[in-house]
Amino acid sequence: MKLIENWFSERYSENLQLSFRVSDQLLSVKTDYQRIDVFDTYDFGKLLSIDGTVQLTEKDEFVYHEMITMFPYYYAERPPRKALVIGGGDGGVAGQLLSLGVESITNIEIDNQVVEVCKKYFPDLADSFRDPKVDLRIEDGIKYMKSSREKFDLIIVDSTDPEGPAEGLFGLDFYRDVKEKLSPGGIVVAQSGSPFYQPKALKMAYNSARSVFRNSIVYTAFIPTYPSGFWSFTMSSDDKLEPRGTNIEPGKYFNSSILKGAPELPEFVKKILSE
Repeated sequence: MKLIENWFSERYSENLQLSFRVSDQLLSVKTDYQRIDVFDTYDFGKLLSIDGTVQLTEKDEFVYHEMITMFPYYYAERPPRKALVIGGGDGGVAGQLLSLGVESITNIEIDNQVVEVCKKYFPDLADSFRDPKVDLRIEDGIKYMKSSREKFDLIIVDSTDPEGPAEGLFGLDFYRDVKEKLSPGGIVVAQSGSPFYQPKALKMAYNSARSVFRNSIVYTAFIPTYPSGFWSFTMSSDDKLEPRGTNIEPGKYFNSSILKGAPELPEFVKKILSE
């Protein structure tokens, strides 16, 4: 008898996709905003997919969550005390900020179903929402940025790709609102996609950010389950951007060498940013 194999595939282009052999599909639900799927894979543990794209897996989520939090943390002139997370419904960013000692975290997630799914299937990440230092609010991040009068030392945009409800998070108007919400010397960082497969996302984030802030840099990380494994983040501030951390506590991926080397970019990425 022939063994039937089940696979989940994320398509990067018309000619290429990455496939994960799965032992089970644990969930598939259509919300008001997106489709959420959870798979149990053989090599990467449980996998969260939104609209057919990999958001995280149990095996390599630490790379993304460390790089979007620890990198800006060690660039800050003073350790950030108050942080805002836009997106991040899995709880991974909030949890990493807690481990860094951030005292107050406001987490804005548009889709409550993302939170509920992650509480059930990724409890180690979503457990951060139980901490009293984390204020989880289910609302539109773009609208929140326009209406809120709060100030933050660090703003993290942990969004999906610039399509659908997340498209506005890459735009110029959003970054203008972000600037108004940053404390003096504050930093904003956003995931900005794969330079190889999503140069549009990178250019959108970088061009919007540098049009608003005095200083913007792009840094990268290796995340095996993201398109091409090569991922970018865009960080901006009106303050000078340079590593200020001295006593750096390494993570599973992040360390002092990564802090120095991640902003060193391949030539093709520099060309994307200069266009």
